[in-house]
Amino acid sequence: MTEGSRANLKRAIVSRLDSIAEEHRLGHQAAYANRYKMRSLHDAPIELMFEKHPETEPHLWALAAQVAAIPKGSLVAEPYPKADLYKVPAKGGGMQYGRHSALEDMTLLGRADLVRFTLRSVADLDVVLSAVMQAKRQVSGGD
Repeated sequence: MTEGSRANLKRAIVSRLDSIAEEHRLGHQAAYANRYKMRSLHDAPIELMFEKHPETEPHLWALAAQVAAIPKGSLVAEPYPKADLYKVPAKGGGMQYGRHSALEDMTLLGRADLVRFTLRSVADLDVVLSAVMQAKRQVSGGD
């Protein structure tokens, strides 16, 4: 994907997310990520985080339980289990958060099992949105 086509795709994704979801109470980051909240058709809270920085791939982060219905291999997806958090040594000692920093303080996404999708098109985004919109209220918390 060329830099120009990636930028166009990211603009289209942000536009679509802005049209169907609310800005998360933590807000969007100016350059790196947009954080969103919405409700499923079953009134379950949903949080999504989209990486919009020009130098990164168009990554969308979602709660693993809410996207489990997406067939494996149909989208470019990488699991990020909560068990892998705080396994990376920090410069000042201790361990650091092992995901994108925009996720850390999000109520649902911060410390849960996640999937990071690398979106190749707005159609990929629609597959993820369709899955999360079917989420049941089994997830607690949210805004």
